[in-house]
Amino acid sequence: MKKIDFDIHFDNAFATLSQTRFEDWFARMASRVYGTDFELIKAGGRHGDKKSDGRRISTETIFQCYAPESPKTFAEKAKAKIADSFPEVLNYWPNLSEWVLVHNNVEGLPTSASDKLEELRKEYPALKISTAGRSFLKDELHDRLSMQQMIDVYPSASLNFSEIQMAHIRPLLKKIVEARRVDPDPMNFGDIPDESKLDFNRLSPDSKYDIRRARPHIDVVDRYIAGMSNPQNASIVQAEMRAKYIELKEFGYDPDEILGKLLVFCGGGETATASAAAYVIVAYYLDACDIFENVPQVAPC
Repeated sequence: MKKIDFDIHFDNAFATLSQTRFEDWFARMASRVYGTDFELIKAGGRHGDKKSDGRRISTETIFQCYAPESPKTFAEKAKAKIADSFPEVLNYWPNLSEWVLVHNNVEGLPTSASDKLEELRKEYPALKISTAGRSFLKDELHDRLSMQQMIDVYPSASLNFSEIQMAHIRPLLKKIVEARRVDPDPMNFGDIPDESKLDFNRLSPDSKYDIRRARPHIDVVDRYIAGMSNPQNASIVQAEMRAKYIELKEFGYDPDEILGKLLVFCGGGETATASAAAYVIVAYYLDACDIFENVPQVAPC
């Protein structure tokens, strides 16, 4: 794997992450590029986050992230977000030299936000006021990560779905059959996949991304199930997956937590290959309507 192979993971992160997930992604990269020179700041106490999502100590730079879920929201509220930081940020950081707005809007700033920045530059001429969008995140942070740091920032990059073969799927499904806890429903035949199901279940962008990466390889599961010597085993696996999902849902886990525990249930976690194979299995049963909730207009499984 080469560093350039991680560009697709950067593109996905920039396109899909918003709000606190975007802030966390920025902080993961900045803390690795700047090392101990970067100070992560989280809200706490009566002063909150002191109008800062991170600080570069040597340059007295404060980074403030703004990454709403939609370009429309960015266009409407970026000006207010910028205005909200001043003059309080100067009171919290009296030695401040540069203030940087880190954002996720690929089209840049709306004129209202640009005008507000220019107004602040005139009001605070000794302070450098900047913005950092896709180019900054890619050129100054992502591209400066080492190979190991990229793996740390994008852990799912180690999941190589293209290498998953029958030999990787077989032991995981066999283990589910052998650990059988419930009887299969002979009348449950599943349903066709629904692309909107991932959004409906409110899975995180990272989870949706990895499931979509796994989907092209679910034919391996299909071929294994079709070739089972005991046809009932297919129903056993289906019933076990459904029962585990219902159990986790009733325990109150959120969608991402359920996904993580289903991956472990399928045998993922021990190696990157096993984790990738588990993702393929989960993607198969998600598309078969056996796990997670279906969009209301689709007939329930």
